[in-house]
Amino acid sequence: MMQYILGVTDTARDLGYDTLLVTEADGARALRRITDSRMVDGVVLMNIAQEDSRLPILRAAPQPGALVGLPGDCSGLDVFDLDFEEAGRVMVDHLHRLGHRELILISQPEHVVERGGAYVWRLRDAALERARQRGVTLHAVYGESRQPAVGRLLNGLLDAYPAATGLLINNEAAAAALPSVTYARGLRVPEDLSVIGRYSAEFAATFSLPYSFIESAPDRLGSMAVRQLVRRVESPAARNEPFVVRFISPELVSFGSTAPPAPDSPSGRRARTRPTRLYVSANTGGFG
Repeated sequence: MMQYILGVTDTARDLGYDTLLVTEADGARALRRITDSRMVDGVVLMNIAQEDSRLPILRAAPQPGALVGLPGDCSGLDVFDLDFEEAGRVMVDHLHRLGHRELILISQPEHVVERGGAYVWRLRDAALERARQRGVTLHAVYGESRQPAVGRLLNGLLDAYPAATGLLINNEAAAAALPSVTYARGLRVPEDLSVIGRYSAEFAATFSLPYSFIESAPDRLGSMAVRQLVRRVESPAARNEPFVVRFISPELVSFGSTAPPAPDSPSGRRARTRPTRLYVSANTGGFG
C-alpha cells in the first residue's frame, strides 16, 4: 500500500499540492467529514471494495474524486487499475506456450475476497477460464498472509499436486516465502518448477525474488489518478468531461524463472529429498 501512497504523494508534490493521508477504519465517516469541511480540493481513494460504502459519499461531494482500484459501479468517478483479468490470462498463456499442462494458482487470502477485493477473483476467474480454453488443469486456492501459515500452505500444495509444473502467485506473502520452501525441498526453479508472480518491481527487489512477475505498477497508478484529479480541480472544462476507466496492461517482467517442463519433473519432485546441508548466517542484521 505504501507504494501506491508514494505514487500519489510524489505526483501531488510535483504538481504543487500537499497530501492529507487518512487511514481511519471508518472510511465513510472520515470521507464525509473531510469533504463537508472543504479541507481538500480533491480525493483519491485506494483499497477499493466491490461494494464500497465510501463511493456514494464521494459522488455527492463538491470535490472531484479518483479511484485506484475497480469497484462494481464506476459511475461518476475516474478509475485507474491494473487489468487483472488480462494478467491472469497472460500468466496462463505464457506457461501454456512453454508446454505446461498442470498449474497451481495461489490468490490472496479469502478474507480479502470477503471484504470485497474484486481484483482477486478478477485474476482468478480469468485464469481459470483461460486454462479451461487451453486444456490446462489449474488448481486455484486462496493463500495465507503471514508465516508460518504461508509456508505450510506452499508445502501442502506441492505435496497435493506433485504433477503441477508451474506456480502462479497473486499473493505477495507466498512469493516472499517461496524461496525458502523450494530450497528446503531441493526444488530448482525453473528446472523443477516454473514460477510467475504478480507484484511490483520494488517488492521483488526488497525481497530479492528471482521470479518472473506481472508488474502491478502501484506508483504509476497512483500518479495517473492524481494527474487526472488535478486536471479536474484546475480546469472547469475538465470538470465536465466524461469520467474515465483506465487499465494498465499487464507487463510480464522476465527473471528467467519459467522454462518448458522437464519430462521427468513431476516424478523427480516426488522423489527429491530435503537437503542435508544447513546454511548458517552470522549476520544478525539480515535474513538467514
